[in-house]
Amino acid sequence: MISNLFQRLKFAGLVICLAFLITSCEQETPVPYTPVDFTVSIYSNNLVHVGNYEYFSGGIRGIVVYRLDLTTFYAYDRACPYDWEYGSYVEVDSVDNITLIDYDCGSTFNILNGYPMNGKATQPLRSYNAVMVDNVNLRVYN
Repeated sequence: MISNLFQRLKFAGLVICLAFLITSCEQETPVPYTPVDFTVSIYSNNLVHVGNYEYFSGGIRGIVVYRLDLTTFYAYDRACPYDWEYGSYVEVDSVDNITLIDYDCGSTFNILNGYPMNGKATQPLRSYNAVMVDNVNLRVYN
């Protein structure tokens, strides 16, 4: 009886620890929330071509939108989570077109998920939704 109770408590403790680990893996950016909602024609900028990106005003330090394929777009605030308070921002690496770099702190981010790869930043970029509303217009919003 006591052995059975001990096993159940041990199992419950394991479940609680796993739940804590899973929820603690989700990282939130320190970049403050700011309302973003705009629509642009992909034919009026570089987003008409797969693999290209475009900078837009909005957010905290501007917004970068990257086109992965015909229907997939990624949008991030350009404010670096490490030093955004000092005006720092990320730029697309002109060499590979898929890395975002903050030249002030040296942090690099993956443009496909916004997560840091190297440098001082440990938290991801603030991301925004980016969806095609028809065959021409892209809406970026939070």
